[in-house]
Amino acid sequence: MLSNIRQVTEKSFFFIKIKKIGSVEDAGKGLETEIQKEESLLLAKYSIMVDFFQETKAGIYRGLPIVLGYFPVGLAFGVLAAGVGLTIIEATFMSVFVFAGSAQFIALNLWESQAGIAALTLTTFLVNLRHLLMSAALAPYLGHLNRWQQVLFAYGITDETFAVHSADFKEGKIGAPARIIATNLFSHLAWVLSSFLGVWAGSLLGNLERWGLDYALPAMFIALLVIQLDSPQKAVVAVLSLVLGVIFYWGCGGNWYVILATVLAATAGLAWEVKTGTTPKKDEAG
Repeated sequence: MLSNIRQVTEKSFFFIKIKKIGSVEDAGKGLETEIQKEESLLLAKYSIMVDFFQETKAGIYRGLPIVLGYFPVGLAFGVLAAGVGLTIIEATFMSVFVFAGSAQFIALNLWESQAGIAALTLTTFLVNLRHLLMSAALAPYLGHLNRWQQVLFAYGITDETFAVHSADFKEGKIGAPARIIATNLFSHLAWVLSSFLGVWAGSLLGNLERWGLDYALPAMFIALLVIQLDSPQKAVVAVLSLVLGVIFYWGCGGNWYVILATVLAATAGLAWEVKTGTTPKKDEAG
């Protein structure tokens, strides 16, 4: 490829020199210097392009385990979205613009129970407050990104991508923009695609109760809860949230019982933490 570039470059420069100088002999004197400059520029651009593709490939490779985990969950979300009456466009766009697995599952539950926009918005906000902590933990490693790169990267932060990036940054790996953004985009693409396929499959399956898939939502949340119960304190807060949720459900009605139970149980857990002087583990707090 470089030999072809050199030949074309030589001919182009030669005729330009003749036209400007009017002498074949004079035109040949500075030809080699001009060609070397052009080749250096082309090689630099080629090197940048190769580095970009290599870093992108590495980012996709790092995101592969995330994709394998997202696909079954995204399919479940799509199936459930079809079950509560969302169209394939609505469910797919939710995965594009929201991109928050647990919040999307909660939104389906609230949507099915005809909750208002305020309840949906506030619940999603509370569920995703952890993104403030995750973003703050990664921020010291992202100073080399420009503003738009930071925005694009932040848009793709999830629990799983945070774990991958945290591990890389702690090992001292420089977060090349192409690599870390590729990891996020690849994971996001898998979530959107699996959601789309899930809605399509759900529309074909019809009544989800016949297939037992209506249990996917509570099963998902039970699994997420159990994974996080790695200390007695968290177990007590979870039980307190359950008890408060049942009480508020019986006493208040509507859908605010979820928010009230969550806020009160989380506040009680924080007060316990402050009183006992315990703090989350470093990797949990990140």
